[in-house]
Amino acid sequence: MLKNLGVSMAIRTVASSAVLGLLFVSLVVIYLLIPTNNLVLFLAVLIMLVSLVVGQSRRWRDIGVMAVFAALVSMVAATLLGTTLFGSVGRVVIPVVWAVVLLGMFSWAQRNMLRVPADRRVLVGNYYSGGIRMAEGPISPPLTPGVEYKLAEVPMYQLHSDVKVEKINTRARHNVDLIEIHAEYHVKDPQIILRGIPNRSRVEDEIAKSIGKQPGEARLEVVYWEKLLQRQMEDEIIDTTRMVIFNNVTAQNAVEIYNNREALAELMLERLAEAVRRWGVEVDALEVEKVDFNPDIAKGINKAGVREDETLLEKIKAEREATRIRLTGAAQAEAEAMRVAEMVRTLKESGVDLSPDTLREIVVDAIHAASEASMELNPNRL
Repeated sequence: MLKNLGVSMAIRTVASSAVLGLLFVSLVVIYLLIPTNNLVLFLAVLIMLVSLVVGQSRRWRDIGVMAVFAALVSMVAATLLGTTLFGSVGRVVIPVVWAVVLLGMFSWAQRNMLRVPADRRVLVGNYYSGGIRMAEGPISPPLTPGVEYKLAEVPMYQLHSDVKVEKINTRARHNVDLIEIHAEYHVKDPQIILRGIPNRSRVEDEIAKSIGKQPGEARLEVVYWEKLLQRQMEDEIIDTTRMVIFNNVTAQNAVEIYNNREALAELMLERLAEAVRRWGVEVDALEVEKVDFNPDIAKGINKAGVREDETLLEKIKAEREATRIRLTGAAQAEAEAMRVAEMVRTLKESGVDLSPDTLREIVVDAIHAASEASMELNPNRL
């Protein structure tokens, strides 16, 4: 970037110096041809000072205004020079000849002026230094003949790629059949593209042939860079997708990959942005639009979960049955104890004398009767 700025400033300096040189020569001619006049001298010095101040701005608009003014002053100098050298004939011929020269220079500059659209960048190369600079828009001055040449016209607007990645390996030892990726990106630094894109020469000829031009001519077409960037982006997206799907710790199988596609898309965006930054491209967005896999894989993945759910359900049922039986048995025992106590009380009130052995037999018989009744009501306990 600093090198590009230095080259641009050097060109402005040359243009400003050329305009100031023309103005200076014209003022000198006027001063020499007009009889000594302090007012003329003062105006000439004032004009040069103002022009020097304006020229220091190094802005193309200021340089253009100064060039028009210098051309007008040079016409006055040409008129005076023609009158002095050739009389009345020279007063007409010399200004006309000089006007033709100025018009020729202006026409050449206009024909060779570089027009730079707002959504593109024009790269200019230098035959001798090998340097590359960006032409400033919307209108850039003509290239220096024999020194500079138009190298490339790169799109700066947003591009997008829709990529299908097939047969992606996972750590679960099965493949995801298809993942569709949509990515949006744009060129951030056009100068890096020329040296940063990997394997550019491998695909450069193919893309140039697809648009019917030689590589040198194709670089001047925006469609060439669109195709080249799309080709390289597809390769990067495929590599990034395979790497993220296999190495991530969030989703290890096809079902998890489908359920976590948004999180995986963020991880892919991060990795892809890092990969393409080295060749001057910035990724704006990335989405996982589709994940396809064999339904049998999902069934196999879910079998273990189904077995665990069934085991847990059976355990819950068994615990509920055990609780029911325990509560039922406790209620029956309590009822039987109350019945035996009532029986013993009734017998004592009737005057029947019960020995300890007789009471024990009555209790044992009551317990046996309760157990048999419980078995009949709950045959599943057998």
